[in-house]
Amino acid sequence: IERQPDIFLSELKIALEEGRGVDVGETTISRSLLRRGWTRKQVTRPAKKANDNDRIKYQMVIGELYTPHMLVLLDESAAN
Repeated sequence: IERQPDIFLSELKIALEEGRGVDVGETTISRSLLRRGWTRKQVTRPAKKANDNDRIKYQMVIGELYTPHMLVLLDESAAN
């Protein structure tokens, strides 16, 4: 955690299994960290400034090639 403060509990679980041969649940890891004074913090990254001209060009190309019912939009910003 000190080397990688933004590590996910699922990644810690895998590291414990591979490095120590310990099979422990994410809830147990979380509680253990809280008892040791580690708090949950959300990692935020500042959004990059979008280039307005590029965005407009992209919208025009997409609008010419596809109709709205042909598009599927996904949000992959969260981790499982």
